[in-house]
Amino acid sequence: MLRPALVELRLGAFKSFRDAVLPLRRVTLLHGPSGAGKSNALEGLRVLASLAEGEDADEALALVRGGVAGCLPFGADTVRLGCSVAAAVGEVRLDVSFQRVGGTVLLTSERLTAGGRLLLTTGALDASSSRIDAAWHSDGRQGDIRAPLGAHGLVTAQLPLRVAGATPGERLVLAAAEAVLTALRESFALEPVPVAMREWVRADDDARLRGSAENLSAVIARIEGECRIRFGKLVQATRAMSPVLVSGLGALRSTAADGTTRVCAALQLGDGRRLGAELLPSGVLRQLAFATVLLTGPGVLQMSPAMEVPDAERLLTVLGEGLDLGLGAAQVESLLRLAVEVASRGHVRLLATATERAVVPGVFPVRCAVDPASGRSELVPEDAPVSAPVDHPAVPVG
Repeated sequence: MLRPALVELRLGAFKSFRDAVLPLRRVTLLHGPSGAGKSNALEGLRVLASLAEGEDADEALALVRGGVAGCLPFGADTVRLGCSVAAAVGEVRLDVSFQRVGGTVLLTSERLTAGGRLLLTTGALDASSSRIDAAWHSDGRQGDIRAPLGAHGLVTAQLPLRVAGATPGERLVLAAAEAVLTALRESFALEPVPVAMREWVRADDDARLRGSAENLSAVIARIEGECRIRFGKLVQATRAMSPVLVSGLGALRSTAADGTTRVCAALQLGDGRRLGAELLPSGVLRQLAFATVLLTGPGVLQMSPAMEVPDAERLLTVLGEGLDLGLGAAQVESLLRLAVEVASRGHVRLLATATERAVVPGVFPVRCAVDPASGRSELVPEDAPVSAPVDHPAVPVG
Protein backbone atom coordinates (compact mmCIF):
# COMPACT_ATOMS: atom_id res chain seq x y z
CA MET A 1 0.00 0.00 0.00
CA LEU A 2 1.10 3.55 -0.73
CA ARG A 3 -0.05 6.76 0.88
CA PRO A 4 -1.35 9.11 -1.84
CA ALA A 5 1.21 11.92 -2.22
CA LEU A 6 0.91 15.14 -4.19
CA VAL A 7 3.78 15.22 -6.68
CA GLU A 8 2.76 18.01 -9.07
CA LEU A 9 0.59 21.13 -9.18
CA ARG A 10 -0.49 22.52 -12.56
CA LEU A 11 -1.51 26.16 -12.84
CA GLY A 12 -2.96 26.26 -16.34
CA ALA A 13 -4.80 29.54 -15.86
CA PHE A 14 -4.87 30.88 -12.32
CA LYS A 15 -4.11 34.39 -11.12
CA SER A 16 -0.66 35.36 -12.45
CA PHE A 17 0.10 31.90 -13.89
CA ARG A 18 -0.42 30.43 -17.35
CA ASP A 19 0.63 26.87 -18.21
CA ALA A 20 2.96 26.64 -15.21
CA VAL A 21 3.98 23.38 -13.53
CA LEU A 22 5.20 23.06 -9.94
CA PRO A 23 6.83 19.68 -9.15
CA LEU A 24 6.51 18.69 -5.50
CA ARG A 25 8.92 16.67 -3.39
CA ARG A 26 8.99 15.79 0.30
CA VAL A 27 10.23 19.31 1.11
CA THR A 28 9.76 21.90 -1.64
CA LEU A 29 10.90 25.50 -1.22
CA LEU A 30 9.27 27.98 -3.60
CA HIS A 31 11.49 31.06 -3.46
CA GLY A 32 11.55 34.42 -5.20
CA PRO A 33 11.06 38.16 -4.65
CA SER A 34 7.90 39.68 -3.25
CA GLY A 35 5.17 39.90 -5.90
CA ALA A 36 6.58 37.05 -8.01
CA GLY A 37 3.51 34.86 -7.46
CA LYS A 38 4.61 32.44 -4.73
CA SER A 39 1.43 32.93 -2.70
CA ASN A 40 -0.67 32.49 -5.85
CA ALA A 41 0.76 29.01 -6.32
CA LEU A 42 -0.11 28.01 -2.76
CA GLU A 43 -3.61 29.40 -3.23
CA GLY A 44 -4.08 27.29 -6.34
CA LEU A 45 -3.46 24.18 -4.26
CA ARG A 46 -5.78 25.48 -1.54
CA VAL A 47 -8.56 25.88 -4.11
CA LEU A 48 -8.14 22.27 -5.23
CA ALA A 49 -8.17 21.13 -1.60
CA SER A 50 -11.43 22.99 -0.94
CA LEU A 51 -12.99 21.48 -4.06
CA ALA A 52 -11.88 18.02 -2.90
CA GLU A 53 -13.78 18.60 0.34
CA GLY A 54 -16.95 19.12 -1.70
CA GLU A 55 -17.03 22.92 -1.70
CA ASP A 56 -18.70 24.71 -4.60
CA ALA A 57 -16.30 26.51 -6.94
CA ASP A 58 -17.76 29.88 -5.90
CA GLU A 59 -16.91 29.16 -2.26
CA ALA A 60 -13.48 27.67 -3.00
CA LEU A 61 -12.37 30.63 -5.13
CA ALA A 62 -13.86 33.17 -2.73
CA LEU A 63 -11.57 31.92 0.07
CA VAL A 64 -8.40 33.24 -1.59
CA ARG A 65 -7.19 36.81 -1.91
CA GLY A 66 -9.17 38.77 -4.47
CA GLY A 67 -11.99 36.24 -4.53
CA VAL A 68 -13.37 34.90 -7.81
CA ALA A 69 -12.36 37.98 -9.82
CA GLY A 70 -8.79 37.78 -8.51
CA CYS A 71 -8.45 34.13 -9.52
CA LEU A 72 -9.29 34.81 -13.16
CA PRO A 73 -5.98 35.49 -14.92
CA PHE A 74 -5.48 38.69 -16.89
CA GLY A 75 -9.18 39.43 -17.31
CA ALA A 76 -10.07 35.95 -18.63
CA ASP A 77 -13.23 34.12 -17.58
CA THR A 78 -11.73 30.64 -17.04
CA VAL A 79 -9.68 29.03 -14.28
CA ARG A 80 -7.67 25.89 -15.09
CA LEU A 81 -6.01 23.83 -12.36
CA GLY A 82 -4.63 20.34 -12.06
CA CYS A 83 -2.54 18.04 -9.89
CA SER A 84 -0.84 14.67 -9.96
CA VAL A 85 -0.85 12.17 -7.10
CA ALA A 86 1.41 9.14 -6.68
CA ALA A 87 -0.74 6.27 -5.43
CA ALA A 88 -1.04 2.49 -5.41
CA VAL A 89 -2.97 2.58 -8.72
CA GLY A 90 -0.20 4.56 -10.42
CA GLU A 91 0.06 8.27 -11.04
CA VAL A 92 -3.40 9.83 -10.81
CA ARG A 93 -3.95 13.08 -12.73
CA LEU A 94 -6.83 15.47 -12.16
CA ASP A 95 -7.40 18.44 -14.49
CA VAL A 96 -10.34 20.84 -14.18
CA SER A 97 -11.60 24.04 -15.80
CA PHE A 98 -14.13 26.41 -14.28
CA GLN A 99 -15.79 29.34 -16.00
CA ARG A 100 -17.71 32.32 -14.70
CA VAL A 101 -21.22 32.07 -16.12
CA GLY A 102 -23.38 34.99 -15.15
CA GLY A 103 -23.19 35.37 -11.40
CA THR A 104 -21.75 31.94 -10.64
CA VAL A 105 -18.76 29.70 -11.44
CA LEU A 106 -19.42 26.36 -13.13
CA LEU A 107 -17.33 23.37 -14.14
CA THR A 108 -16.70 23.24 -17.89
CA SER A 109 -14.20 20.38 -18.12
CA GLU A 110 -12.78 17.62 -15.91
CA ARG A 111 -10.49 14.66 -16.62
CA LEU A 112 -9.28 11.96 -14.25
CA THR A 113 -6.63 9.46 -15.32
CA ALA A 114 -4.62 6.75 -13.56
CA GLY A 115 -1.46 5.25 -15.03
CA GLY A 116 -2.24 7.04 -18.29
CA ARG A 117 -5.71 5.47 -18.54
CA LEU A 118 -8.68 7.82 -18.90
CA LEU A 119 -11.18 7.09 -16.14
CA LEU A 120 -13.44 10.14 -16.11
CA THR A 121 -14.27 12.84 -18.61
CA THR A 122 -16.98 15.45 -18.98
CA GLY A 123 -18.99 16.69 -21.94
CA ALA A 124 -21.60 19.34 -22.54
CA LEU A 125 -22.53 21.82 -19.81
CA ASP A 126 -26.16 22.83 -19.25
CA ALA A 127 -25.71 26.20 -17.54
CA SER A 128 -29.44 26.64 -16.95
CA SER A 129 -29.59 23.57 -14.68
CA SER A 130 -25.94 23.72 -13.55
CA ARG A 131 -25.41 20.12 -14.74
CA ILE A 132 -22.61 18.68 -16.82
CA ASP A 133 -22.50 15.38 -18.71
CA ALA A 134 -20.00 12.96 -17.19
CA ALA A 135 -18.74 9.56 -18.30
CA TRP A 136 -16.63 7.17 -16.24
CA HIS A 137 -14.90 3.89 -16.95
CA SER A 138 -16.75 0.68 -16.09
CA ASP A 139 -15.37 -2.44 -17.87
CA GLY A 140 -18.96 -3.64 -17.85
CA ARG A 141 -21.07 -4.93 -20.72
CA GLN A 142 -22.84 -1.60 -21.14
CA GLY A 143 -19.57 0.28 -21.60
CA ASP A 144 -18.79 3.55 -19.86
CA ILE A 145 -21.40 4.91 -17.47
CA ARG A 146 -22.87 8.29 -18.41
CA ALA A 147 -24.91 10.65 -16.25
CA PRO A 148 -25.45 14.38 -15.72
CA LEU A 149 -23.83 15.56 -12.47
CA GLY A 150 -23.65 18.86 -10.61
CA ALA A 151 -21.37 21.46 -12.18
CA HIS A 152 -20.90 23.69 -9.12
CA GLY A 153 -17.91 21.66 -7.94
CA LEU A 154 -15.71 18.67 -8.71
CA VAL A 155 -17.31 15.68 -10.42
CA THR A 156 -14.56 13.52 -8.91
CA ALA A 157 -15.78 14.48 -5.44
CA GLN A 158 -19.25 13.20 -6.37
CA LEU A 159 -18.07 9.81 -7.65
CA PRO A 160 -17.94 7.96 -4.28
CA LEU A 161 -21.71 8.46 -4.00
CA ARG A 162 -22.46 7.63 -7.64
CA VAL A 163 -20.16 4.77 -8.62
CA ALA A 164 -21.32 1.35 -7.41
CA GLY A 165 -17.95 -0.39 -7.68
CA ALA A 166 -19.60 -3.47 -9.18
CA THR A 167 -16.92 -4.00 -11.87
CA PRO A 168 -13.10 -3.91 -11.88
CA GLY A 169 -13.29 -0.72 -13.95
CA GLU A 170 -15.57 1.01 -11.47
CA ARG A 171 -13.36 -0.07 -8.58
CA LEU A 172 -10.38 1.45 -10.39
CA VAL A 173 -12.31 4.71 -10.81
CA LEU A 174 -13.15 4.75 -7.10
CA ALA A 175 -9.54 3.98 -6.11
CA ALA A 176 -8.20 6.79 -8.29
CA ALA A 177 -10.81 9.26 -7.03
CA GLU A 178 -10.10 8.32 -3.42
CA ALA A 179 -6.37 8.77 -3.93
CA VAL A 180 -6.57 12.28 -5.37
CA LEU A 181 -9.29 13.44 -2.96
CA THR A 182 -7.37 12.11 0.05
CA ALA A 183 -4.09 13.71 -1.00
CA LEU A 184 -5.77 17.09 -1.50
CA ARG A 185 -7.83 16.98 1.68
CA GLU A 186 -4.82 16.03 3.78
CA SER A 187 -3.32 19.52 3.39
CA PHE A 188 -3.02 22.33 5.93
CA ALA A 189 -2.31 25.96 5.06
CA LEU A 190 -0.22 27.74 7.69
CA GLU A 191 0.39 31.50 7.66
CA PRO A 192 1.27 32.53 11.23
CA VAL A 193 0.15 35.99 12.39
CA PRO A 194 2.45 36.96 15.30
CA VAL A 195 0.35 39.92 16.48
CA ALA A 196 -2.55 37.53 17.13
CA MET A 197 -0.29 34.83 18.59
CA ARG A 198 0.76 37.12 21.45
CA GLU A 199 -2.72 37.16 22.99
CA TRP A 200 -3.67 35.09 26.04
CA VAL A 201 -6.20 32.48 24.93
CA ARG A 202 -8.63 30.18 26.65
CA ALA A 203 -7.21 26.80 27.68
CA ASP A 204 -8.78 23.97 25.70
CA ASP A 205 -8.02 20.27 26.10
CA ASP A 206 -9.07 19.74 22.48
CA ALA A 207 -7.44 22.84 20.99
CA ARG A 208 -6.74 22.59 17.25
CA LEU A 209 -4.30 24.96 15.63
CA ARG A 210 -5.80 27.47 13.21
CA GLY A 211 -4.06 28.46 10.01
CA SER A 212 -3.13 31.84 11.51
CA ALA A 213 -1.66 30.07 14.60
CA GLU A 214 -3.49 32.62 16.76
CA ASN A 215 -4.34 29.87 19.27
CA LEU A 216 -0.83 28.41 19.39
CA SER A 217 -0.63 28.92 23.16
CA ALA A 218 -3.68 26.71 23.74
CA VAL A 219 -2.25 24.02 21.45
CA ILE A 220 1.13 24.04 23.22
CA ALA A 221 -0.63 23.76 26.58
CA ARG A 222 -2.65 20.84 25.24
CA ILE A 223 0.41 19.00 23.91
CA GLU A 224 2.32 19.62 27.16
CA GLY A 225 -0.39 17.89 29.17
CA GLU A 226 -1.31 15.25 26.60
CA CYS A 227 1.86 13.66 25.22
CA ARG A 228 5.28 13.85 26.85
CA ILE A 229 7.08 12.34 23.87
CA ARG A 230 5.61 14.73 21.31
CA PHE A 231 6.09 17.70 23.62
CA GLY A 232 9.67 16.65 24.33
CA LYS A 233 10.44 16.66 20.60
CA LEU A 234 8.97 20.15 20.29
CA VAL A 235 11.08 21.41 23.20
CA GLN A 236 14.19 19.84 21.67
CA ALA A 237 13.48 21.44 18.29
CA THR A 238 12.85 24.83 19.91
CA ARG A 239 16.21 24.67 21.68
CA ALA A 240 18.01 23.70 18.48
CA MET A 241 16.45 26.46 16.39
CA SER A 242 16.64 29.32 18.87
CA PRO A 243 19.39 31.95 18.37
CA VAL A 244 19.62 32.32 22.18
CA LEU A 245 20.04 29.71 24.90
CA VAL A 246 16.63 28.16 25.65
CA SER A 247 16.19 25.62 28.43
CA GLY A 248 12.47 24.92 28.13
CA LEU A 249 9.05 25.60 26.64
CA GLY A 250 5.67 25.73 28.30
CA ALA A 251 2.51 27.73 28.90
CA LEU A 252 1.84 30.40 31.51
CA ARG A 253 -1.60 30.19 33.12
CA SER A 254 -3.96 32.70 34.68
CA THR A 255 -7.60 32.82 35.76
CA ALA A 256 -9.80 35.32 33.95
CA ALA A 257 -12.59 37.34 35.54
CA ASP A 258 -15.16 34.87 34.25
CA GLY A 259 -13.38 31.99 35.97
CA THR A 260 -11.90 30.45 32.82
CA THR A 261 -8.24 29.50 32.55
CA ARG A 262 -6.15 31.50 30.08
CA VAL A 263 -2.79 30.40 28.74
CA CYS A 264 0.16 32.02 27.02
CA ALA A 265 3.08 30.13 25.46
CA ALA A 266 6.45 30.92 27.02
CA LEU A 267 10.12 30.14 26.55
CA GLN A 268 12.40 29.55 29.52
CA LEU A 269 15.82 31.05 28.87
CA GLY A 270 19.14 29.70 30.07
CA ASP A 271 19.33 32.35 32.81
CA GLY A 272 16.00 31.22 34.28
CA ARG A 273 13.80 33.98 32.87
CA ARG A 274 10.46 33.04 31.29
CA LEU A 275 9.35 35.07 28.29
CA GLY A 276 5.67 34.89 27.38
CA ALA A 277 4.47 35.05 23.79
CA GLU A 278 3.62 38.75 24.19
CA LEU A 279 7.36 39.46 24.55
CA LEU A 280 8.71 37.09 21.90
CA PRO A 281 9.94 38.36 18.51
CA SER A 282 7.72 37.69 15.49
CA GLY A 283 10.28 35.38 13.93
CA VAL A 284 10.46 33.20 17.03
CA LEU A 285 6.67 32.88 17.14
CA ARG A 286 6.48 31.97 13.46
CA GLN A 287 9.29 29.43 13.86
CA LEU A 288 7.50 27.90 16.85
CA ALA A 289 4.25 27.62 14.86
CA PHE A 290 5.97 25.80 11.97
CA ALA A 291 7.79 23.44 14.33
CA THR A 292 4.54 22.64 16.14
CA VAL A 293 2.78 21.71 12.91
CA LEU A 294 5.66 19.58 11.63
CA LEU A 295 6.06 17.66 14.88
CA THR A 296 2.42 17.15 15.87
CA GLY A 297 0.45 16.35 12.71
CA PRO A 298 -3.25 16.41 11.77
CA GLY A 299 -4.53 15.48 15.23
CA VAL A 300 -4.00 19.00 16.57
CA LEU A 301 -4.72 20.97 13.39
CA GLN A 302 -8.00 22.66 12.49
CA MET A 303 -8.68 20.89 9.20
CA SER A 304 -11.15 18.53 7.55
CA PRO A 305 -9.06 15.41 6.91
CA ALA A 306 -10.08 12.23 5.17
CA MET A 307 -11.57 10.54 8.22
CA GLU A 308 -11.63 7.14 6.54
CA VAL A 309 -7.81 7.08 6.53
CA PRO A 310 -6.25 5.56 9.70
CA ASP A 311 -3.87 7.88 11.56
CA ALA A 312 -0.94 5.56 10.92
CA GLU A 313 -1.46 5.82 7.16
CA ARG A 314 -1.97 9.57 6.86
CA LEU A 315 0.32 11.87 4.91
CA LEU A 316 -0.04 15.57 5.74
CA THR A 317 0.98 18.24 3.22
CA VAL A 318 1.81 21.52 4.97
CA LEU A 319 1.47 24.69 2.90
CA GLY A 320 3.77 27.13 4.67
CA GLU A 321 3.43 30.79 3.72
CA GLY A 322 6.46 33.04 4.32
CA LEU A 323 8.75 30.53 5.99
CA ASP A 324 11.60 33.05 6.30
CA LEU A 325 9.68 36.11 7.51
CA GLY A 326 11.46 37.58 10.52
CA LEU A 327 14.07 34.83 10.52
CA GLY A 328 17.80 34.87 9.82
CA ALA A 329 19.37 32.52 7.30
CA ALA A 330 20.61 30.15 10.02
CA GLN A 331 17.13 29.91 11.58
CA VAL A 332 15.53 29.20 8.20
CA GLU A 333 18.05 26.46 7.50
CA SER A 334 17.44 24.96 10.94
CA LEU A 335 13.69 24.91 10.33
CA LEU A 336 14.15 23.30 6.91
CA ARG A 337 16.46 20.65 8.37
CA LEU A 338 13.70 19.84 10.84
CA ALA A 339 11.22 19.57 7.95
CA VAL A 340 13.56 17.22 6.05
CA GLU A 341 14.02 15.04 9.13
CA VAL A 342 10.28 14.82 9.81
CA ALA A 343 9.41 14.29 6.13
CA SER A 344 11.85 11.37 5.90
CA ARG A 345 9.63 9.45 8.33
CA GLY A 346 6.86 9.43 5.76
CA HIS A 347 3.99 11.27 7.46
CA VAL A 348 4.56 14.93 6.48
CA ARG A 349 5.45 16.83 3.32
CA LEU A 350 6.13 20.57 3.12
CA LEU A 351 5.57 23.16 0.40
CA ALA A 352 6.86 26.47 1.71
CA THR A 353 7.50 29.93 0.29
CA ALA A 354 10.48 32.14 1.04
CA THR A 355 12.20 35.18 -0.42
CA GLU A 356 15.66 33.64 -0.57
CA ARG A 357 16.79 30.18 -1.58
CA ALA A 358 18.16 28.07 1.25
CA VAL A 359 20.70 25.37 0.40
CA VAL A 360 19.78 22.48 2.68
CA PRO A 361 20.20 18.79 1.78
CA GLY A 362 16.82 17.26 1.07
CA VAL A 363 15.15 20.55 0.13
CA PHE A 364 13.97 20.87 -3.48
CA PRO A 365 14.19 24.53 -4.59
CA VAL A 366 11.88 26.06 -7.21
CA ARG A 367 12.43 29.65 -8.30
CA CYS A 368 9.39 31.85 -8.87
CA ALA A 369 9.86 34.95 -11.03
CA VAL A 370 7.87 37.34 -13.22
CA ASP A 371 8.43 37.40 -16.98
CA PRO A 372 8.96 41.11 -17.71
CA ALA A 373 7.52 40.79 -21.22
CA SER A 374 4.19 39.13 -20.33
CA GLY A 375 3.88 39.95 -16.63
CA ARG A 376 3.14 36.29 -15.91
CA SER A 377 4.67 34.28 -13.11
CA GLU A 378 7.08 31.51 -14.03
CA LEU A 379 8.29 28.47 -12.09
CA VAL A 380 11.83 27.19 -12.61
CA PRO A 381 12.81 23.99 -10.75
CA GLU A 382 16.44 24.10 -9.69
CA ASP A 383 18.88 21.31 -9.06
CA ALA A 384 18.66 19.95 -5.53
CA PRO A 385 21.89 19.72 -3.51
CA VAL A 386 24.06 16.77 -4.52
CA SER A 387 23.90 15.32 -1.01
CA ALA A 388 20.10 15.35 -0.93
CA PRO A 389 18.48 11.96 -0.32
CA VAL A 390 16.60 10.40 -3.23
CA ASP A 391 12.91 11.22 -2.88
CA HIS A 392 10.26 8.64 -3.64
CA PRO A 393 6.97 10.37 -4.49
CA ALA A 394 4.77 7.82 -2.74
CA VAL A 395 5.47 6.75 0.81
CA PRO A 396 5.11 3.06 1.74
CA VAL A 397 2.77 2.28 4.61
CA GLY A 398 4.20 0.24 7.46
